Amino acid sequence: MKQTLICIVAALFVFTPLLLSCTKSEDGGKSAIERMTEKAGKEMADRITDPLEKAREAKELVEKNYRDMDENLKN
Repeated sequence: MKQTLICIVAALFVFTPLLLSCTKSEDGGKSAIERMTEKAGKEMADRITDPLEKAREAKELVEKNYRDMDENLKN
């Protein structure tokens, strides 16, 4: 019984700081979990939007080349 009580108290001392670190902090108002979620979301959004932006740039370049060729053929 005494060992069980000691283990429970020790567990509280170990896990209380961990739980407090995941709650809202005073500096930004966001918990560590929220910051990690936002960071992961931004990384995934960048992984999706970067190839799309590159494809748009390539499309614009091809269209510009076609317009230049049309102008050269007209002259």
